Amino acid sequence: MKVFLKSLGCPKNQVDSERILWALKRNNATLTGDQRKADTLIINTCGFTEDAKQESIDAILALAEIKKSRPEVKLCVAGCLSERYRDDLMSQIPEIDHIYGVDELDAIIKELAGGQVSAPPDPDDPRRILGSPSHFAYLKISEGCSNNCSFCVIPLIRGSYKSRAPEQIIREARQLASGGVKELVVVAQDTTLYGADIRLDNGLGALLDQLSDIEEIEWIRVMYMYPPLVTDRLLERFSRLEKVVPYFDIPFQHASDRILSAMNRQETERSIRNLVEKIRQSAPGASIRTSFIVGFKGETDKDFETLLKMVEDIRFDHLGAFIYSPEEESAAYRLSASRTPVSKARERFDRLMTAQREISKRLLNEKKGRIMDVIVDGI
Repeated sequence: MKVFLKSLGCPKNQVDSERILWALKRNNATLTGDQRKADTLIINTCGFTEDAKQESIDAILALAEIKKSRPEVKLCVAGCLSERYRDDLMSQIPEIDHIYGVDELDAIIKELAGGQVSAPPDPDDPRRILGSPSHFAYLKISEGCSNNCSFCVIPLIRGSYKSRAPEQIIREARQLASGGVKELVVVAQDTTLYGADIRLDNGLGALLDQLSDIEEIEWIRVMYMYPPLVTDRLLERFSRLEKVVPYFDIPFQHASDRILSAMNRQETERSIRNLVEKIRQSAPGASIRTSFIVGFKGETDKDFETLLKMVEDIRFDHLGAFIYSPEEESAAYRLSASRTPVSKARERFDRLMTAQREISKRLLNEKKGRIMDVIVDGI
């Protein structure tokens, strides 16, 4: 069996793809980066937003074209899109041979190996085939989400928050370090909630302590932090642990209190501003990355101007933005407020990103002349 795998979506999905590749290789599959040479095509999809769904469908259809000239090729679809729309995909894209949800690694391996599985997938086996440059790797510490933001369907797709056992995470981190990884990028739907479901005290902070003890690891980066859970105890770890880089990836989603409430978010404009100030006081030179949604249901010009002013005042180091995507199963889909016209949402998106480009340019100019430690991606 010669396998080609395409992974779409977030870093959490990439980790799943890396585990699939390792499990297939253990069962004597040959891996190839050339889809034309493969006899088994796997696509690990994303189903988070309308754009992500369309990207996944386009990628499935592109691989389905290969079957027209080579009907013996197997086309397998996995991930969030197939978890959410399994029956629709099977009925509308007949070229699909097998379809799997988000938690069906065993089924993928068993089916593709024709039932002859020489090495069954082991949840305690930390090994993966990395899709990232060899010096860094994503380290997924949990599955699912319990925050229930009104615009999001991740809890419906991935379930409620489930922390991995700390010893399992550390075992995987040591395995990655022994393979040459120098930077661990800690990911989850919400990294700050880590351990709460398994009754760990200060779960993420304690985990960072243990990860910092791995000698070969030089940098630890934490992503997807939920604002209300960025506590003083957690900030103390960022200040004290030399290997934990002062990089704060915190999706704030909006600045208008009215829109934040409609999103079922716990923060307010004031709490966001206070948190950013606290971060910069506790970790001078910190980089703060965030993301916002524009065009949410009922968003007025005043709401958007509140967001734009906060962005200009705070000057985030990195900022990503999304135009609101109405998802049928989400709570926001049922809100009575009218949807912002797409043209208006696009205009607001462009204004926000134009402002951020100017901010980023000024911030980068301010770094001229400074000497910093770096990890070189390539030469």
